Amino acid sequence: YIVLFIALIPGFIFVFMLISLLWNKKRKKIIKKKEEDVTILIPMYNSKKTIKETIESIRKQKYCGNIYINIIDDGSLELLKSMKLGQEITLLESDHRGKAYALNEGLKHVKTDYTITVDSDTILHPLAVRNIMHKLLNSNKKVVATAGCLFAKNAKKSFITKLQEWDYTLGIFGVKLYQGKYSSTLVAQGAFSAYKTEILKQIGGWQNCVGEDIVLTWELLSKGYETNFAQNAIAFTKVPETFKNLGRQRKRWARSMIEAFKRVKILTSKDLNFKSKFLMCLNVFFPFIDLALLIFIPLGLVLLAFGNQLLIGWLTLLVILLGMLLCLVIEIKRRNMLREIECKLERRSILAFIVYVLLYAFILAPYCLIGYISELINSKKEW
Repeated sequence: YIVLFIALIPGFIFVFMLISLLWNKKRKKIIKKKEEDVTILIPMYNSKKTIKETIESIRKQKYCGNIYINIIDDGSLELLKSMKLGQEITLLESDHRGKAYALNEGLKHVKTDYTITVDSDTILHPLAVRNIMHKLLNSNKKVVATAGCLFAKNAKKSFITKLQEWDYTLGIFGVKLYQGKYSSTLVAQGAFSAYKTEILKQIGGWQNCVGEDIVLTWELLSKGYETNFAQNAIAFTKVPETFKNLGRQRKRWARSMIEAFKRVKILTSKDLNFKSKFLMCLNVFFPFIDLALLIFIPLGLVLLAFGNQLLIGWLTLLVILLGMLLCLVIEIKRRNMLREIECKLERRSILAFIVYVLLYAFILAPYCLIGYISELINSKKEW
């Protein structure tokens, strides 16, 4: 168990990601299609402080197609009515029955061929809609969903947000970047993603669960469709500012993964392609890796410090060096992307980077394990 989940599987995943990111397949000649009309769904709940900024960022989009906005709200309509809203914005009142229900209510009123989801605390870069739609429109016909690129909006609020800034710019960005190369991005996140409306309606929209976005994405993949990643379609989303809230978020994310396994039968699906199935199956190892992170690695490092190599030897630490090399490759690709769209971000904390590399996964491991177990035993779900 220790050899497998401390060294071999993490090492394999790092090498696989590294090779995937360094491998550049021949790019097909891109035929720029016209910018199609699109409807943006914004589910809103207790977002009075952020919704105005979100709407303003949409209005500043450099996009030639028409952008319609459906705001599905269950408590702030009076605020929205007091704002100067244009004809492109539709307000829909909804009962408080969860995010999936709100999105499905908004989907009923979509008349465009393409739909984008944006969280009510997310702001879009001026080129975000153009770039995500360009990626979706110029992909092969099997691609029905494109995930946008999320960075932390409130990165400087606390040390916890500074850690997440590195997570979004290295961890999450890197994972989506390599998955996108196989047209199998496993999470088209609700905070900012684009979809073909017809396909959304065909599968009945989002399922009522904690991780409605990951379940939807896996369901699309299981039906033989593909998903990809628009790395230059940038949005900034609010991240948890306290350790307690970060832990709650990661428990939800962990539950979401187990939900996806329970609701989407990946092993028996005849339409699911091999690439998607392989990437999904890698997730099976995560609970075991998190358990190793929580117990065996800290204990092994303590023993190693006293010269005892019972659990971890010096060669095992090469996995850390491999991870550092992977971070370097991801960072270079991220910087090149930002340069292309002339987007400058503030400098990140070096101290937060050190803590992120050495301790972040250890800190979050217990919350992830609680999330896995909670979903396996079907405990009460809380947002």
